[in-house]
Amino acid sequence: MSRKLIAMFLIAAMLLAGCSSTKPEPEKPSQNAETLSFNGFLFPTGDLDSGLKVADSKEMSAEEVADADRAMRAYTPGPESYLKNKAKTFVYYEALDKDEQGMYDAMLMAAEDPTDPNNIVVFTTDLDPSTDDFRVKLQTAYFSMLYDHPELFWLYNDINASMGIGYNPNGSRYDIYFGFTEQFEEFPEVMTRFNDAADAFLADIDLTKSEGEIAQAIHDKLIDTVTYDMKVCNENIRSDYAHTAYGPLVENGRGEDNTSVCDGYSLAYLYLLQQAGLTAAVIVGEAGSDKETMGGHAWNVVQIDGTWHEVDSTWDDMGTLEDQLQDYKGENVYTYYMEALNDSAYRESIEHYLYLITTDELREYDPGDAYTYYSKDGKYMYSLVGSGVHYRVSELTGWEPYSYVVENAPIAK
Repeated sequence: MSRKLIAMFLIAAMLLAGCSSTKPEPEKPSQNAETLSFNGFLFPTGDLDSGLKVADSKEMSAEEVADADRAMRAYTPGPESYLKNKAKTFVYYEALDKDEQGMYDAMLMAAEDPTDPNNIVVFTTDLDPSTDDFRVKLQTAYFSMLYDHPELFWLYNDINASMGIGYNPNGSRYDIYFGFTEQFEEFPEVMTRFNDAADAFLADIDLTKSEGEIAQAIHDKLIDTVTYDMKVCNENIRSDYAHTAYGPLVENGRGEDNTSVCDGYSLAYLYLLQQAGLTAAVIVGEAGSDKETMGGHAWNVVQIDGTWHEVDSTWDDMGTLEDQLQDYKGENVYTYYMEALNDSAYRESIEHYLYLITTDELREYDPGDAYTYYSKDGKYMYSLVGSGVHYRVSELTGWEPYSYVVENAPIAK
């Protein structure tokens, strides 16, 4: 929180953005699509030494093809999968074409077991892997898979494993080989912790209730449980569990329980909704106080009784503001903001101000005077929420390959 906020506190609102108390601050993505790396994070790093390599993918030698084929024959799957996603439908998968779905399926099959170097999956296609068309389709399939499957948190930004590809011409077609460039040996242990945490979270959610009641119960418990990770935000730490569903449900990269930033909130909310039988998707975009100051952010669209709605659980989490206010004890801003936060009816309203609204409402949000609070001593009127903007990457420039995915996201009307 800044001194500017204190000066404005009688008339201004606090906006909880993806990576700031007032606006997100991560770097904008690279404009050079040829240097994009499949590192599984919200922002391309341009680092082609890690991640699913596309721009520099090369044809495999005969020896490499023979080795890959021998590995596939030698591989024996485990008795059960640690990937427990119960989604009825995967929103981004359903929007892909046949080739993209084939690549998505192959990569997801490989992800069933990142512990064994023999686990290699091949997909055959007419697409020439040296072309831009193939690159775009593979990028779209890869990020669609990551945003459909929050349980792949260990692959997100190559936190624990890196997926790679190779290709082999086979007559008029091409065999595309998917595998891991490094193995994730702790996969069973980490996935068990994740699965147990998700089950424990949902244990006191009544899944017999209506979709609307379930979605709100999960939303409310999530923002009550999670602490926003200011260190990851302020220091722009990109390869951390805080950016994944693992951070909110288990711990961040520093071992702090239930700690996350915006994409973690969104991926965790998606996964919990999927486990509860609801359909939802993660939206990647930019958000902030206005279009000039916005930065990278993530939120959700959720389908309830056949209708899509936008939800930003990160900005709804007023616990972040409460934590920041601790530095201002003894000042008016602390006294009056905490009075509002401790008013149960008011807090209930502001912790749902970006819950179940339309895409147009979220894009250019104006609360008007709907969240005005009157102090008990009659001296002040103020609001803890204010105007803000949310733009999907599909509405912006320079966000490839993420825009290829998000352009398929449902619109909430």
